[in-house]
Amino acid sequence: MTNAQPENLETRVTTIEEQLEQVLESLDLIATIQRGVRVEVRDNSQTTARLERTVRQLAEISARTQAVVLRQQDTINQQQENIERILTYLENPNRGDTMPN
Repeated sequence: MTNAQPENLETRVTTIEEQLEQVLESLDLIATIQRGVRVEVRDNSQTTARLERTVRQLAEISARTQAVVLRQQDTINQQQENIERILTYLENPNRGDTMPN
């Protein structure tokens, strides 16, 4: 039985070494995956920040455009009122010497 024990022990050591190698390979794979995930998260974070900046810029552009449109509409309305006053005056020139304001 003395001879069987060292052989049995060597087999167990070999099995343990093989299992350790598998564990180390798994750990290397996990570390590689984690690095990839970190890079992906960083890239996604940067992309999100860029998108947020773009959305803010678009909102600012939209607000400025809206303000310009409103000013233009006010100008158009004022011009329309002026045209209507002029037409009213031209249609009834005998109502007075001055054009209504």
